[in-house]
Amino acid sequence: MTSSRLPIRLRAALAAALAAALAFSAGAWWLRHELYASKLAAALNQAEADLNTIESRYSGRGVPSYFQDRETWVIVDPEGRLVAGAPELTPFVPDPLCPSLPNTPPVARTTVHLGPVADSAPPGSRRLAGHDFTLFTGSFEGPGQADDGGPAPTVTLTLHLLVTPWEAEQAVADVDRVLYGGIPAAVLLVALIVWATTARALRPVEGIQQRLRAITARDLSLRVPVPPRRDEIARLAATTNDTLDRLEQAVEQQRRFTADASHELRTPLAALRADLEVALHYPDHTDWPSVVRDTLADAERLQQLTEDLLLLAGLDNHGAPPAQRVELNALAHNAATRARRHAPAAVRVDCRTGEDIAVHGDARQLERLLRNLLDNAVRHARSSVTLTVGARGSAVLLEVRDDGTGVPPEEHERIFERFARLDSSRTRDDGGTGLGLAIAREIAHRHGGTLRLDGTVSPGARFIAELPREPSR
Repeated sequence: MTSSRLPIRLRAALAAALAAALAFSAGAWWLRHELYASKLAAALNQAEADLNTIESRYSGRGVPSYFQDRETWVIVDPEGRLVAGAPELTPFVPDPLCPSLPNTPPVARTTVHLGPVADSAPPGSRRLAGHDFTLFTGSFEGPGQADDGGPAPTVTLTLHLLVTPWEAEQAVADVDRVLYGGIPAAVLLVALIVWATTARALRPVEGIQQRLRAITARDLSLRVPVPPRRDEIARLAATTNDTLDRLEQAVEQQRRFTADASHELRTPLAALRADLEVALHYPDHTDWPSVVRDTLADAERLQQLTEDLLLLAGLDNHGAPPAQRVELNALAHNAATRARRHAPAAVRVDCRTGEDIAVHGDARQLERLLRNLLDNAVRHARSSVTLTVGARGSAVLLEVRDDGTGVPPEEHERIFERFARLDSSRTRDDGGTGLGLAIAREIAHRHGGTLRLDGTVSPGARFIAELPREPSR
């Protein structure tokens, strides 16, 4: 099983155990090293202090009492003969290692390697063979050995004190017995703590997962539980609920759009069928040119509605518009000319432009934006419609104003919804589909801009489209 298939809590526990094992192992190595070094340094300091006090503590009665329990010292006379100490050390202190040292300092410290010993050497000396030791050497005046059994003469004696690391090694061994059992137990404890902590932290994820399984396309009203803690999981749950809110709104909008589109398509189709059925039942009493004109009008309405629905479907894909340079002044004059041809005789359509202004985008879509705004303005104007193209900083402003009855404040946003009509303009004989302003806003958004209704104008209405301006060349 790969690591990606392991549960998160197990992966976290294993990672914590590995990190703890490395940390504890490094700490144990440092502890052993420091303990060994401190014990050995203490033994060396004690040996040096012992040698420094030998001359004042030594008497004719023999070696001071605090040396009697040591096994790693030896005193020899100038001829290298054993005066006192451990006999097993004598194989390791032959000439010239242990000469008489009348001219040496009181204390000399060297590192020696005790090599192999002869078969005739004392048994205890084999324990010392093959190791590196620190050797402290001191000389002092003391009684030597008398050959004839008489009083021992005073001679210069040499004491060799061998400092072994056995106490340091024993201390490290005692610590090792604790570490061998303590480190695995500590690593296991860390792993269990991380396992339990991770399991507790991930417990809300189980509730979120179960709730998500219960959410279906038929019922998007359910929301995942948000933990009381303000941690990453709580933020994830809140983000999930925000996503579900947007998804529910999108699905609801799609359902309304489907229902509205079906209703809008059914009305002209029903009228078209009724006109044709009546004409077929009474062919002799039918004004066929009038029937054809009415049928053609219904067909044109169906064609316009179908084109609007197809355009909205394409805009909903949120694809980036083509990066083409579009001259807005020429586009605005063309749109105004078309609006004049379709406007009633009592309505005047003006177009005001200034300096050359260009944007990046789709010329056909921008032309559709202007056409929809002008058609809406012409439909509600009393006597005049004005299209203005201007610039403000890095933005381009397209303003379409009419002198009609205006829009109530509570309807300023609803008019941009799909198939939205005000109560006063719900009649369909004027050719409106309720999609013009919705399409215009979608086009503005697709080009990185906005479309809004200015509520400060009265009477009439002023729509303002703001688009990013192309940088000057």
